[in-house]
Amino acid sequence: MKNTLKSSGWFLVALVTCPCHLFLLIPLLAGTALGSYFTEFRAVTYIILALLFVFSLYMGWRKMFPETKKDDCCCVKR
Repeated sequence: MKNTLKSSGWFLVALVTCPCHLFLLIPLLAGTALGSYFTEFRAVTYIILALLFVFSLYMGWRKMFPETKKDDCCCVKR
């Protein structure tokens, strides 16, 4: 349950920071300092949001499907 909530949070961050949603996000933030920064520095905003989008997708996927420890060839069961 805890991993599901954490992964849902990361996927929500991915949804908000998706670069294709920036056209919807800029008018919502109009009149704010963050909105003026987004419109002034669009290229930087796209790069930062794209990196944050990829990172949040990666973290959400990791939390959703955690790796299980497998026995490797050097580990001897006793």
